[in-house]
Amino acid sequence: MKRVLLTRQDNSALSSLLKAEGIEALEMPLIECSLCADPAEAADIFEELGAYDWLTFSSPNAVKGFFKEFLATFRDIRSLGIVRIACVGEATARELRKFYLDAAVIPDEQTGLAMAKAIGAYESIENLKVLSVHGNMAIGDLVKALEAQRAIVDTFEVYKTSHRKLKKDDECAKKFREVGAHAVVFSSPSAVESFVKNAEHLGLEKGAVRPKIVAIGPTTAEAVRKHSMKVDAVSKSPNPKDMLDAIRSVLK
Repeated sequence: MKRVLLTRQDNSALSSLLKAEGIEALEMPLIECSLCADPAEAADIFEELGAYDWLTFSSPNAVKGFFKEFLATFRDIRSLGIVRIACVGEATARELRKFYLDAAVIPDEQTGLAMAKAIGAYESIENLKVLSVHGNMAIGDLVKALEAQRAIVDTFEVYKTSHRKLKKDDECAKKFREVGAHAVVFSSPSAVESFVKNAEHLGLEKGAVRPKIVAIGPTTAEAVRKHSMKVDAVSKSPNPKDMLDAIRSVLK
């Protein structure tokens, strides 16, 4: 039986698809996420919410964290006003739709730079106010790219991502050391960093299968290569079906 190591927090949809194909899913979350925002910062932003022309969301967790704070302040979703919204990818846009909102911009490539470019193609953002909603490990490329188009950019951190420190006796880590996996899936640069930081507990034993690497998106693939590891496949999106296609390609 083929085995795939999954490294993000919620793998339920992908795990179900893998199991339906007779592939074993080893679930070993390498990052932990908590929704949180500074109360004073949230109060300042929501006081001026009507002044923003654009909201940008860097991930599904950015959507979750923003609306957790928003709904603690406002009772009506219409308090958001007529602001236009951009999401970094389809998974983020799906999370947004849970609040009965559609994104005006979803770039084909899931990166901050691509989102900034797509917003600029939608309309000139010179002198427009943009609120960038993100987590603590967000890459600053989006803000720089928006400011290069002469937008006025504020940022709002609504969640924190931390590296999970594995213990040597962690059940999944122990199994991975002993038998390995045919593929490992990294969903973010922070998951890659956490894998490297936990290397002392992930060294493969003799005879264990060395996995091929599947990265979700070009930014994660770049993070893998930064650590001199080979990327064998890149999923075009975090959609479980796209991820399954990328995994299939390395299991042939």
